[in-house]
Amino acid sequence: MAAEPDITAVAQAIGEPARAAMLLRLMDGDAHSAGALATVAGVAPSTASTHLRRLCDAGLVVATDAGRRRLHRLAGPEVAELVEALAALAPPRLPSRLQPEPPSGPLLRARACYGHLAGRLGIELAALLRKDGVVGELAPGETGPVCTVDHPLLTALGITELRGIGPPVRACLDWSHGTVHLAGALGTALLTALLDEGWLRRRPGGRALRLTEAGRRGLAEYDIG
Repeated sequence: MAAEPDITAVAQAIGEPARAAMLLRLMDGDAHSAGALATVAGVAPSTASTHLRRLCDAGLVVATDAGRRRLHRLAGPEVAELVEALAALAPPRLPSRLQPEPPSGPLLRARACYGHLAGRLGIELAALLRKDGVVGELAPGETGPVCTVDHPLLTALGITELRGIGPPVRACLDWSHGTVHLAGALGTALLTALLDEGWLRRRPGGRALRLTEAGRRGLAEYDIG
């Protein structure tokens, strides 16, 4: 008989403010050095290395060598789902010194959530695509099909087919607004296209994204933005 999983091992790895801040920063889907994550967490580089080893040992983070640097990223989408789910249940914010980004403003309007778009903009796009029949109604965490990619917004963004592994679409609970945005292949394609077309730009030093003038024009006809 298989033993029950030891969830305390994962909980203890996450349950330290500096490590939690690092995980939130890694939700942008990029790889970061220990020094950059130390700044986010408000700790010394040597302390950050200890925290990162703990996260790696728990299977939450993976480290790879890139030349003379060692870079860290989340171990996979299942870790991102766990962090997002915890964020939806958590109190509003970490202590101010450990808050990776301001708790309001740009981060709540649009942000990267491990390869897809979150925040108010992501929620509005999800609502539009549900209303127009691209995807169906999904509860948080549910996956489903993409009914069609024949939609003027997807066409404008150059999305004609979906690639990659994983579900076509998954409803990801957005901690900042208490409803869902779109993950899965469709969510990834949307964020990639919005960045490639210059409708969104990454803000330096965080997960927040900026809607450009081109993006405002492109989304204006859908009353989004």
